[in-house]
Amino acid sequence: GKKEGKGSYKYAGGGEYIGMFFDDKRHGHGMYKYPDGDVYEGEFRFGRREGRGTYSYFKGEKYDGEWYADKMHGRGKYTYVTGKVFDGVWRDDRPHGQGKLIDGDRRFDMVYDNGVVTMQKPEGGTEKAKEEPLFSLGWWQNAFTCQPVTGCMDGRDTSNQAKS
Repeated sequence: GKKEGKGSYKYAGGGEYIGMFFDDKRHGHGMYKYPDGDVYEGEFRFGRREGRGTYSYFKGEKYDGEWYADKMHGRGKYTYVTGKVFDGVWRDDRPHGQGKLIDGDRRFDMVYDNGVVTMQKPEGGTEKAKEEPLFSLGWWQNAFTCQPVTGCMDGRDTSNQAKS
């Protein structure tokens, strides 16, 4: 029979879901544990991450915010392994529009266009922030140039593409 109501299910690929089902799909509040150790906890709609939820990457990064059609979409906060936090608007898994980058006691007003930094300045200031690499969704970025590079500068793999 179809999965309905509260329950759990282990998938052939190694993933496991604990939460609400409707019409055989993940629907309502639940938690999905990915085979690689990543965990999503939050709202599902007809099998997809949709609504409010938190995705915790096993490498230590985390996104807490709104989801649509299985992607980070809407208002959300992304915490990087380095401790930096981007709090702002997301579209299709990328920062898009205004937000704040918090790095210890330093805060920057940011504007992104589809994942690319178009403006970065110290909070309340008008000068460009000093050129400092920022890692965002697989790209190193700063206030002056936005060029993709292969891998991370320190050699760690901190790729953070959301999985379906």
